[in-house]
Amino acid sequence: MDYRFVKTFEFNFNFGTLLSIDFSSCCEEPDLFNLTEEIFNEIKDSVKNRGIPDLIWLKGVGDSIKNANTKEIIATIKKNYPNQKVGMYLNCALFEDEETRAHFYQCDVVAINLNSVDFYNFAKINKCPLNVNPLDILDGIIEFRRNFDGELGIYTLFLNGVNDNMKTVEKMKDFLLKAMPDHYSVSNYTLDGYKIVSEEFKKKVEETLRYVPFKVMYMF
Repeated sequence: MDYRFVKTFEFNFNFGTLLSIDFSSCCEEPDLFNLTEEIFNEIKDSVKNRGIPDLIWLKGVGDSIKNANTKEIIATIKKNYPNQKVGMYLNCALFEDEETRAHFYQCDVVAINLNSVDFYNFAKINKCPLNVNPLDILDGIIEFRRNFDGELGIYTLFLNGVNDNMKTVEKMKDFLLKAMPDHYSVSNYTLDGYKIVSEEFKKKVEETLRYVPFKVMYMF
């Protein structure tokens, strides 16, 4: 059966089996009730055919956050599958607004993409709207951590010649020690013509983060 929102059923070493739900096609959806019902029916059918996953992973929750009605969708999943874990991968810009952050408290796992905490070119490096306030975003992530009972991860993509410098890493480390995620992941963006970051930079990143009090995962 073809689904509009349910995409993949795969294995992840950190979370086990993942059922991915892609929200990117619901940006313009006006009918939240029918949208919630459609997404849940796809999940229910997938679970019937494939089994219950360890984690339902919600992707593409960006510009569609208001129309996606994620709070109602997660509540519906939890009501019908009380032990089901739900996770989201989110751009850091979504944490600027308190009302938007409230959508994510029902999750068991939240992963935030944050490529730099340097205010210079913050919006560009983090793929945020140009009018965002970096301080509000960073404070919002820290506030979310204080109130979130689930597992929080922060993910950084290093781009050769953009944010692959030790100033960026040191500032990120200072922020992470305030936010205290459960884990921090670093990777290397190599699409769109970007080259691999240097081996020397990789070693310096590992040395800088060697003794932080949370798990660090390197995916270089």
